[in-house]
Amino acid sequence: MRFENYSVQSQQDAQLQWHGLDVDFAKSLLQEMDCGYRFVSVPWGRALKMLELGEIDLMLSVSKTAQRMRFAYFIGPQRMENIVFATNTKRPFYVQSLEQLFSLAMPVAIQRGAYYGEAFEKRMKQEVDSEDKFIYVPDNQRKLHLLRHGRISGFLEEKYNIIYQVEHNPDFVEIEIAPLVVNSEPVYIAVSKESVSRAQIEQLKEAFERLRSSGKLAQILKKYKLD
Repeated sequence: MRFENYSVQSQQDAQLQWHGLDVDFAKSLLQEMDCGYRFVSVPWGRALKMLELGEIDLMLSVSKTAQRMRFAYFIGPQRMENIVFATNTKRPFYVQSLEQLFSLAMPVAIQRGAYYGEAFEKRMKQEVDSEDKFIYVPDNQRKLHLLRHGRISGFLEEKYNIIYQVEHNPDFVEIEIAPLVVNSEPVYIAVSKESVSRAQIEQLKEAFERLRSSGKLAQILKKYKLD
């Protein structure tokens, strides 16, 4: 099972133990199934490819797309995700529309393999010189580094992650959220079709429904102030 040491979704402590929103979801689901598990730290884009190949079995907080449905089953929805534009308070770009996002004087960092919604994907296909306007980064720390050093106008990120980091991470003190909401839609638990059997998928779905019906999923969301 893939996680990345970043923000409230998944963090690894000094004892190499994992904690966070997605970690709580994953542990609750697999414990409900009485299923063993092992966490691995892998960047998002690489993890999606590993999921496709069956090298990892499960990912959390994944947007459902036609392309991903070819290699993964989707269980959920897990929660709602809101993608926003984060900018530097010292060099702010107050983007209010998708068209403004594609017209900035400095590039925007986006994560390789991430999905930013149908409207963003459609607009990106129309862009002739997207390399001049967007920088692909392998992980979240890289886009933070680029923003801090004035290499980009900002980056796209889950709103809740930014709010959490601003409150708990001194590296985010000079980061604020622009008015634009790039995308808002449910995210799911994605399970590899290559490594997980159909029978196991049905067991996962049943376990998820038991957690939802019992209120345990709602308790996790409440714990992280997402209820």
